[in-house]
Amino acid sequence: MLPKTMKMALAEMLENLTERNLEKFCHQLLDRRGEQKVRTCRVEGKSRLQIVDVLVSTFTEPGAVRVSVEILRQIHCNEEAEQLGEDTQGHTQGHTGTHTGTHT
Repeated sequence: MLPKTMKMALAEMLENLTERNLEKFCHQLLDRRGEQKVRTCRVEGKSRLQIVDVLVSTFTEPGAVRVSVEILRQIHCNEEAEQLGEDTQGHTQGHTGTHTGTHT
């Protein structure tokens, strides 16, 4: 089986949210402070796949995963946050700026 891409993992996570939790997720996404802002018109009435595209275009793939995990924890969807983290672990490690190799 091929590993999931970050976009696939994000889409699967949103598809697994209940309608109520998806509403909470979008509300928190729109209410973020400081970083890039997402405008209401970009998520209102959009499909889950369209919301994934908004997340990735706004935050990049690794950023979209990070933001999504933060939001999932804020709305008490901790299992979904853990699953998304696990599903994307191999992808996001290369984007954190940390180096795990040894120096010679």
